[in-house]
Amino acid sequence: MTSSDELSDDELLGTLRLGDLALKAVGVLVVLMGLLACLAYFAHDPLVALAERFVAVLGAPGIAIGFFIPDAFTVPIPNDAFSFFGLIGGVPFWTCCLWASLGTLAGGSTGFFLGRRLANTDAFRRLMARRGREVQLLVDRYGVIALLCAAITPIPYSIACWSAGACQIRFGTFFLVSLSRVPRVMFYLWLMEQGFVKFAASL
Repeated sequence: MTSSDELSDDELLGTLRLGDLALKAVGVLVVLMGLLACLAYFAHDPLVALAERFVAVLGAPGIAIGFFIPDAFTVPIPNDAFSFFGLIGGVPFWTCCLWASLGTLAGGSTGFFLGRRLANTDAFRRLMARRGREVQLLVDRYGVIALLCAAITPIPYSIACWSAGACQIRFGTFFLVSLSRVPRVMFYLWLMEQGFVKFAASL
């Protein structure tokens, strides 16, 4: 099988189809709901205790931190876990949405400016070659459309933000597109509420 490193840019772009990304997003949601139902059944009390500890130590701003770090610095941390912990730890739904939205918008904006600042450095090129070649090609070719896809699909959002900064998309345009992260945050949190909180209550 040919690896992505061996494909030309045009060949690699040809393997990245919007329909495939949509199917992948649906698959992620199905797996997420199944996982949450299993956690609600087998590990409800320990998870709630851990979440309550998280809220006691960091409070609702901890949710924003959990979104900011991976969205700004391409750290492989599942940021939705932080809004989930906040929710089951006692933070109201809309408060979780607010802090998560602030965190992801601030993190994405930081990633944008890091990409703009570091675009011509060897470190940035190595990072993109190793972890973000596909995303950078999409952003270079399709601009804000690719960024919008990254905001709402499994495309790595932080890599897309770095790439957007590097390819000189205007920050105002970038930020407007990034606002699509807000309904995405709300939708995922609602799914987690249905899959864990409501399912556990029905047991």
